[in-house]
Amino acid sequence: MELTHQAEQKGFLVKAVGVGCAGLIDLPNRVVVRSPNLPGWVNFPLGQRLSQDLQFPVFIENDVNCISYGEYWLGGGRDLGDFLCIAPGTGVGGCLIVNGKAWQGEGYSAGEIGHMTIQPDGERCRCGNHGCLETLASASWLVWRAEQWLRQGAKSSLEKDVESPGGLSAEIIYHAAMAGDQMAQELFQLVGTSLAIAIANVVHLLGISAVLIAGGMANGWEAFIDPLQAELERRLTMMPPTDIRVVKAQLGDEAGALGGAFLAGREVSLTMGV
Repeated sequence: MELTHQAEQKGFLVKAVGVGCAGLIDLPNRVVVRSPNLPGWVNFPLGQRLSQDLQFPVFIENDVNCISYGEYWLGGGRDLGDFLCIAPGTGVGGCLIVNGKAWQGEGYSAGEIGHMTIQPDGERCRCGNHGCLETLASASWLVWRAEQWLRQGAKSSLEKDVESPGGLSAEIIYHAAMAGDQMAQELFQLVGTSLAIAIANVVHLLGISAVLIAGGMANGWEAFIDPLQAELERRLTMMPPTDIRVVKAQLGDEAGALGGAFLAGREVSLTMGV
């Protein structure tokens, strides 16, 4: 209620709340169908529970869809029209914004680009498949692969970080890549080329011409964008690569919260017929 008070002090009237949650979301019923990050949340009525506690209508969306709405409203997606959002972080989320709305798909399952197969004989993903985009382009797998390569004898300035109290992180690997560490650069090249293969697949299927990259790994943009663009030029055979815009998200950690606000405002307008 503190946030409600702050909003009222600034002249705003709170009418609803929007919440992003990882997993499959039944938007009309405000239910978390299932969430990989929240074991036990199966058909969980999150919207209803929060509405009871907050005394406001609460609308639920997938977290990456909320990020996409935030960027569509106030960030890097404002002038893109229809676009694909890819959000590599701990995993790799995705969302298709079509005519200003997140494409939900059958069973609210659309956008799971992180589980598109990129390397059929690749590592086993947490989802059970092999060679998912998530195993090649997420922060958690970036760290795992760096540690594996070091154990196999690869030479890198990152050796000292493995033994440090905090261990390796995607941020540390990024800084090493920007400082010229060859192994770190190869890791980010794998990130970029893998993202490009996924993007080319979506472009060839849907004819979509804009891609926005968000999530924590977007902070490593300078380390992976050149290999991404180079691979995209090789992979796009049915559409000129110059016709495809790949842009970086602009709102950082604020995107999801702003997207939740956008969602709540839209849903309240629809409900009230505004």
